[in-house]
Amino acid sequence: MRDLGQLGESTFEMWCAQVGLIANGSAIDKTGWDYYVEFPISSNVTTKELHKSAFECKVQVKATDKQDRKLPITISNLRRMATAQMPTFYAFLEFDGKNEVQNAFILHIDNDLVFKILKKIHEIEQSESEKDKNLNKRKMTLFYNEQHKLEKLDGNNLKETILKYIGENYSEYIVGKNKYLQDCGFEDESITMKFSIEGEDGIQKIIDVSLGLEKEFNVKNLISIEKRFGIPDKKSQVELSNAKLSLDMLPPKRGKIRFKEDNLSYGLVFDIDFYNSPFNSSKEFKRFLKFRLINDLFDIIFEPYAGKVNYKFNLWDKNRRFELKILKDAIALINIMSRDNQKIIVELEIENLNTLTFDFKSKYVKRDLGVFDELLSKVLQICFQAKIYEEITISIQELYHYKQEIEQFHTLITKSDRCDFMAEFELKEKLTFNKAAFIAVITCRLGSHTLGMIYTIFGEIKETSKYKFRIESVESVIEKTFIYISNTDDVNLLEQDLLKSINHISSKYEDKYNVIYNWN
Repeated sequence: MRDLGQLGESTFEMWCAQVGLIANGSAIDKTGWDYYVEFPISSNVTTKELHKSAFECKVQVKATDKQDRKLPITISNLRRMATAQMPTFYAFLEFDGKNEVQNAFILHIDNDLVFKILKKIHEIEQSESEKDKNLNKRKMTLFYNEQHKLEKLDGNNLKETILKYIGENYSEYIVGKNKYLQDCGFEDESITMKFSIEGEDGIQKIIDVSLGLEKEFNVKNLISIEKRFGIPDKKSQVELSNAKLSLDMLPPKRGKIRFKEDNLSYGLVFDIDFYNSPFNSSKEFKRFLKFRLINDLFDIIFEPYAGKVNYKFNLWDKNRRFELKILKDAIALINIMSRDNQKIIVELEIENLNTLTFDFKSKYVKRDLGVFDELLSKVLQICFQAKIYEEITISIQELYHYKQEIEQFHTLITKSDRCDFMAEFELKEKLTFNKAAFIAVITCRLGSHTLGMIYTIFGEIKETSKYKFRIESVESVIEKTFIYISNTDDVNLLEQDLLKSINHISSKYEDKYNVIYNWN
């Protein structure tokens, strides 16, 4: 009598023997697979590949006379094949009533099939009826088609097809499969939690935790249920009468905020990270709406429906520098928000969201930031006059520390035609002229950069005592402005360049003036 199963197994073993594959047979009712197939180790292995193992896989052979290209298989069998820590395949051999195989198909148990198999198992295990949970009695149909067909019915095509699915790196395949087995079914939310909170304080607390303003909140009657493939797991349910929970903040959205004193003003604009609470989308929590805006300058919490705002400015860290315009705008904002009952209009432009406009009233806070605002105005004017457009950054502490330098430099660069200069010096050499050109260098530290100026004052020389002279200016000229990064390593090169500039300036005046300079 014709044994179809034996025909299938002998055909598969013959193909393996043709290409040196070792087909180790197994008891199918115990393991779920027919053959444990070992590939030979290549003789071309390099020194770097010496440690790599040979390719291995499990194959179950299914012989049939049918051509419907599908086969129901017990789920217990599928489970073993899907969860095996190596590549697994089904070999479907069609005999069409003959003694030689007519067509062969190799079906790889890939991630898609693993997903379907494990999901089906989870559905069965979580079902209500205990009698339907026997996986040996439940079946799932596998389908195969022309894309799985061997081009030629021989061992070489069998080997090449299996290797095509495994890829060149066997270890990488094993790692990838194991990771997928662990993650499969957990793509969406894996845990559902139900709990109750007490009153409005509880609502406020959970929103604050979601915005990173608090670490945890208290809940009652907590029920936690684990899910896989979206199906609740009855065995993993946890129940607690009281518990503390914490939440991760949602990733921020990028945006801009504009503060305006009225609808006609342009306002003060800042880039921000917008933190929103997932509970803000609930209609029940609408009146508790709260969101958080953060950047290097401030951390602001708005409650639009309650008309509340809480803020903290981060300007006072001595190690934190800001761009000049941004720092000036921040101080202007602090001044506005410190007024008594000042209406402030807020416009929020957040990526992928409609513009949100609301207003609030400020509360009086006694502050005196006028000196910083004035100094920043002078620094910006210095940069404008000197045509300096580099990105200068400065801290509040540096701004105040170099106050005198900034004010002096500002006066020189903006009012040089109205300044009276006087220079005193000692000189034992004989003077050629009774007029002098005094070349001076002055610098001003502006945080990340240092700004400098070379200027010349012209005037008559007056002897005040032996070898001591004074020049009172009649005229002054700004010869050159320059800028360099503060704490530059190449000080010598900087000094050489300055000396070259001074010598060049000096050469313009030496025919008419006694030229004197204060550098080196």
